[in-house]
Amino acid sequence: MGATGPYRGLLIMGCYLALLAPLIVSEKPCHKLKLTVPLVIHSGAMVGKVNLKSCLLPNEVVAGTNNPDFVVEHVNSHYVIYSTKHITTTDHGSSFGIIILDTKSLTEKIVHVKLVNEAEVGKTRHVRELLRRTKRRWRPMPFSVHENYRGKYPCHVQQIQSDTQLDYDIIYSITGQGVDQDPIGLFTINEKTGDIYINAQVDREQYPFFQVMGYAKTVDGYAPESPLDLMIMVEDDNDNAPIFTETTFCAEILENSKAGTIVGRVNATDRDQPGSAHTKLRYYIVQQIPPVPPMFNIHPEYGIITTSSNRLDRETQDHYTLLLEVRDMDGKIGYLSSTGTMSITVVDGNDFAPSFVKQSYQVEVNENESGMVLLHMPVMDNDMPNTANWRAVFSITKGNELGHFNITTDPKTNEGLLSVIKPIDYEKTKQFLLQVAVANEVAIITQSGSKTSAVNTIPVTVIVKNVDEGPECRPQFKQVQLNENQTIGTLVADFPAFDPETDSSAGVRYKILSDPLSYVNVDANTGRITTAKVLDYESKELPSHQYNVTILTTDQSGKSGTCTLMMIIKDINDNVPTVGRTEVNFCQNGIPSATIEADDQDSGHHGHPYSFSLDVSKDPNVEKNWRIIAKDGTTAQIVEVNNLPLGTYMVPVNIVDKQGYGTTQVIAIRKCVCSDSINCSSRSSDKNVALGGLAILVMVLSALLFALLLCLLLACLCGAGAGMSKAGFPDDGPQQNLLINNTEAPGADVMVSG
Repeated sequence: MGATGPYRGLLIMGCYLALLAPLIVSEKPCHKLKLTVPLVIHSGAMVGKVNLKSCLLPNEVVAGTNNPDFVVEHVNSHYVIYSTKHITTTDHGSSFGIIILDTKSLTEKIVHVKLVNEAEVGKTRHVRELLRRTKRRWRPMPFSVHENYRGKYPCHVQQIQSDTQLDYDIIYSITGQGVDQDPIGLFTINEKTGDIYINAQVDREQYPFFQVMGYAKTVDGYAPESPLDLMIMVEDDNDNAPIFTETTFCAEILENSKAGTIVGRVNATDRDQPGSAHTKLRYYIVQQIPPVPPMFNIHPEYGIITTSSNRLDRETQDHYTLLLEVRDMDGKIGYLSSTGTMSITVVDGNDFAPSFVKQSYQVEVNENESGMVLLHMPVMDNDMPNTANWRAVFSITKGNELGHFNITTDPKTNEGLLSVIKPIDYEKTKQFLLQVAVANEVAIITQSGSKTSAVNTIPVTVIVKNVDEGPECRPQFKQVQLNENQTIGTLVADFPAFDPETDSSAGVRYKILSDPLSYVNVDANTGRITTAKVLDYESKELPSHQYNVTILTTDQSGKSGTCTLMMIIKDINDNVPTVGRTEVNFCQNGIPSATIEADDQDSGHHGHPYSFSLDVSKDPNVEKNWRIIAKDGTTAQIVEVNNLPLGTYMVPVNIVDKQGYGTTQVIAIRKCVCSDSINCSSRSSDKNVALGGLAILVMVLSALLFALLLCLLLACLCGAGAGMSKAGFPDDGPQQNLLINNTEAPGADVMVSG
């Protein structure tokens, strides 16, 4: 981008001294204002500030001036007047008007502004100051220098004087920025006259003002005046072109957008003085590429780009480039400018519905085939590929009530893929008339901006081809129920198969294909199935009580098929409830009862709850000593009625299931002494309760063996004693000693020597 313009500035032949003169207002300030101006007013220079607050009534606004050479702008609390051209006040009229508009009545009133040349004001002031001889000249009015002044240097800009020079020889000096600080030497002063000069051009963007101190001293160093604080303003020259903040602005706009839709905004900056005409920017579209038809507008003040038409069509033109220009000086004479670009991408909207490339389709499929693609159905869509506006969504709207077909979208080609997913029986259906529809993933956007659902349809004829098939059972899967314990050879089911071509079962042969437990037999000619074993509901081989048999069918041509038979084994009441433990104990000093639990291998209505009762058919006195109480359907409590002595008692209990099927079982109840009120104290007693017949036999044999051994031992002892008597004792026959015999049987004869 480059800085261009009708001209960059006017050649100033003399120094420009812009005095910020105070506003002189008449007694009626809203009727006439007076401004003191220099001899030469440059283009874009500030003429003066005016306060119109008291002039404006409610609903009134400042609408401009009645002279195109001047513009007025509202800045903070004042209105600032700028010149729009180079003006020499001697050649120009002495006044112009500020227009005030009533926004309700649309009536106008004029505030007159009179321009007074500062040369005339200076003459009057000089005479007045000489007569009054005041010290006002020591503090001159604020002054400024013009940036980029192209005249001769040094150039006189101001003079400071002290009234004390009439009494003293005064030496004038200045210090500060631009004097003895950077930029050093820009300003100098004539030490005798107090004239201040500028010696070179100055850039306002680098130095917007200078703070300088002025001094007036005598030759011997006496200072009759206080140091003077001088503020030297640098008045702006329009020497900077506005620059766009970005080299290329990028934006997107949806096709078919309404006219006036905002596309984006461009911005530019200007280094010149803010708030002046030099930085009042205006934006323009210089060129549109492609140029026709024109599609965009730009707001000149804010740089907002909008659509000028609702005819943006991505399929016709998907990109535009705008060559932009920004100007300062409100775009008027004397402006500087630069250029920039905006790249606009037209975003796809779903304004095209997908359509089939053909009017209809016909396809063939073999019966019993499934899991295969029958047809590729391409579509056309002018929207942007691989977007939701382009991707097709297919559906079958008619003819697929039996669910034989399915249609999907190929993600790469966007084609519709018609598949058969369920085998078709030619003998039942020979042809299908399908209606296939296609739409996009998102709704269609119309020219008016509304959304609608656009669907295109096409007829598809599917012809089913006949294939020679093996015999088939009708139905293919059969379920039968069979009671357990049936005799071998019981009929399970008749399972005939038919040849689909002839619809006859003649010549069909049957064979068991799967029967893991060999439960059934099948008649090879008729397909009749009978039991080969007695089936047991309680068998652990059939935890689910179900059993599947597969039959192979073969016709005369060798074509085969299969049939499946599911047998559900039903339970019958063939088991009585039994007690798991028939010997129980209870403590004499504990709870006088014993609990028993029954179980039945049958299930459902053949099982619990069980009924418990005492069997008095053989011993009516049982009820006098015992009482039985059912608890939860499977357990019962046998309670002692009388305080019976310790010992074991046989209690007959009758237990029946829900159907009344059961038997009497004898429960051995042992009443014992328990040290802890829970367990019997004697271990031997506990063991005796649990001893069976074999254990008792072993105990009896052990006792007999012990007695036999004891007898042998006594016999040996007796023999040894007899020998000792014969050898060691004297014959006591004559003494008639009594011999003790421990037997109760008749005594044996004793031989005594004479």
